[in-house]
Amino acid sequence: MKVEKKTRLKLSFLALLFGLLMSAPYLVPHCGPVALVAFIPLLFMDKIASDEGIRRIWWYHYMAFLFFNIFSTFWIWFVSEVGSIAAIALNTLQMSMVFALYRWSRKVFTGRWLSYLFLIIAWLAWEHVYFEIELSWPWLVLGNSFATSPSLVQWYEITGSLGGTLWILLTNILIFSLMTARERNHVRRLTVAACALVLLPIASSLVRYYTIDCESGGEKIEVVVVQPNIDPFKKYGILPQDKMDEAMLSLVRQVISPQTRYIVTPETFTYDMDLDRPTAHHSFVRYQEFMQDYPNTNLLVGIFSHQLYATLSRPSHSARKSGSVWYDVYNSAVLMDAGDVYSYYHKSKLVPGVEIIPYERYFPFLTNMISVFGGSSGSYGTQDEMDALEGNDGNKVGPMICYESVYGNFSRMAAVKGATFMAVMTNDGWWGDTPGYRQHFRYAALRAIELRRDVVHAANTGISGIINRRGDVMVRTGWWEETSFRGNINTNDNLTPFARYGDIIGLVAAYLFLPFTAGVIIVWIRRRKSKQ
Repeated sequence: MKVEKKTRLKLSFLALLFGLLMSAPYLVPHCGPVALVAFIPLLFMDKIASDEGIRRIWWYHYMAFLFFNIFSTFWIWFVSEVGSIAAIALNTLQMSMVFALYRWSRKVFTGRWLSYLFLIIAWLAWEHVYFEIELSWPWLVLGNSFATSPSLVQWYEITGSLGGTLWILLTNILIFSLMTARERNHVRRLTVAACALVLLPIASSLVRYYTIDCESGGEKIEVVVVQPNIDPFKKYGILPQDKMDEAMLSLVRQVISPQTRYIVTPETFTYDMDLDRPTAHHSFVRYQEFMQDYPNTNLLVGIFSHQLYATLSRPSHSARKSGSVWYDVYNSAVLMDAGDVYSYYHKSKLVPGVEIIPYERYFPFLTNMISVFGGSSGSYGTQDEMDALEGNDGNKVGPMICYESVYGNFSRMAAVKGATFMAVMTNDGWWGDTPGYRQHFRYAALRAIELRRDVVHAANTGISGIINRRGDVMVRTGWWEETSFRGNINTNDNLTPFARYGDIIGLVAAYLFLPFTAGVIIVWIRRRKSKQ
């Protein structure tokens, strides 16, 4: 009994160690390489439990992933206590289920390398699918570990962030196998393989980092970024919109020049714009009047918008009803100039529970349930794909609204449609001065590398800045600071392999997962029959 208790304490320590190591890259700058060894405690936990016959090991795996999620994303609590518990618990559950599948495969396969292969396929397939479903919170995909170490993952332009996930899993498995190997020849082979797997991607990335020309493929244009620093909890219905508009335009006046091509503001800066009559909106009129003095400039502004439908039946699954009228609500980005030409994009990767009721068309009762706990009373409208909005200078911008900048495979469609630079329009003040807004800002560096596009990051509160196509932060503001700045970006219309083909690694893993799982089930059934 004492031996088992000591073993369980050891398993608990390994779970905590995994949580500390795996969360370090998300909390401490330049700690991306730590992820290359962070899974080793988890693999040792599994080995110890198997060697000593400890049952109910799943709870220790769940604990390990729970530590990882809490340490990395505890800041969600400052927005919603119930929402943070749900997000962390569900994200932890999915991670632990993937690892449970791996443990199950170990009981089926005689060779452990088949189980390792199954772990890699299952994890990559889960991350790929996680980006696509409505109940999506892919903040902690493993490839995001290198957001503050962009010089080490320049090859994301080929693989995307799931290439980083594959690298992390392979390296952890090889190093763990080296640590547990007994035969001398086996140790030598694994040493060579592990060194090559760690060093070759880093070396190739550094070569690419120092040789890439950040000014090729386009032109240098001037942009103005506005950080109004309005308390998000006092923004709607409390502060007068005309005063917020004047404060924002005053910040623009301080830095704008005749050469300025684009002004970028945060998301949802103004609200209640009717998409059928935008020129009747008070803020829209105010902005157009301001733009008359800058005919060569484009304004990219975040707006809450709506659209009315002349129909008796529900026109979309996200439509809401007011009396006899159906309408949709959107979190939109509007690009306009001094003339009558404007275009807009509607945010499509929505925050579960806040902007979307996941699968409410199948489970209508979720709407009331989520609203009771302080969530949304309905879903926003969306578009099928990210768009590229064209300015009056012929350039196109890919607007990534809020945490859409976490979705690389989705954001790449803007580049495919001709975007020559990207813009993140966000409001990161909900979480207070926590790692949340810093993580979000640095994730934009991964999109810059994947697409080889400069990224303009405009936050209401948080960090605003400019990130070049290598992932370097060229300009940045401070936290909780009312400011604006003028800077230069370099446009680019060349498509990277990732922009052109998307998440090939995740797609292949997703296609392999079902037949591989079916194979595991078949082997498991046959072995049970043979034992009987």
